[in-house]
Amino acid sequence: MSLKKYIPSPCRLLILFLGIFIPLLIAGEIGEHLLAHERFAFERPLMLAVHHHTRDSLPTYLAITLHWIGKWPAATLIAALIAWYELRNFRTNRAVFVILCAALPTAIMSAAKAFFSRARPEFWPRIVEEQSASFPSGHSTFAAALATTIVILCWHSPYRAWIIFGAFTFALMAGFSRIILGVHYPTDVLVGWLTGMSTVIGIHQLMRNKIRQPL
Repeated sequence: MSLKKYIPSPCRLLILFLGIFIPLLIAGEIGEHLLAHERFAFERPLMLAVHHHTRDSLPTYLAITLHWIGKWPAATLIAALIAWYELRNFRTNRAVFVILCAALPTAIMSAAKAFFSRARPEFWPRIVEEQSASFPSGHSTFAAALATTIVILCWHSPYRAWIIFGAFTFALMAGFSRIILGVHYPTDVLVGWLTGMSTVIGIHQLMRNKIRQPL
């Protein structure tokens, strides 16, 4: 029996390294600092600078919109609509992929919040309030997971370049909006992005042969 099919290709190894191993390593390093009660010196001045340049401006109002889009009712509806679209077109495996890519990153993020229990930043009176812990950012996790999922599902689309640009822009703005609103530290956002992206890439690697269906 040939062993070729059990040996990952160089391309797949690169995806695993850059898409899963490196993000988890970075997230682990940040988490280790938080467990040691060490602060990241750059976060406070960076957040104050962002607040100074964005308060009472268009970025603030956009951040509020993204705040509500990233809340669980809207996030659940978005994932459900994408899954429904795949089911409607008789692509059950892709629908299951969408559901897993929405549920698993959320579960990991929720467990991390409970474990680290990092307090929210309190640098200025905030427009919106959050009750859960700060680390990692749930909105950033959802945005990165959704963006990565859409890119994977539409990889063979003739509009792939535009889709990648739009997905990347959405994830970037959703994460940055959390800093604008003062509800998350930059490291919360970074780890949220890494969690969402790496989890979806991991699910894709496990299901890649089952979701190769034409658009």
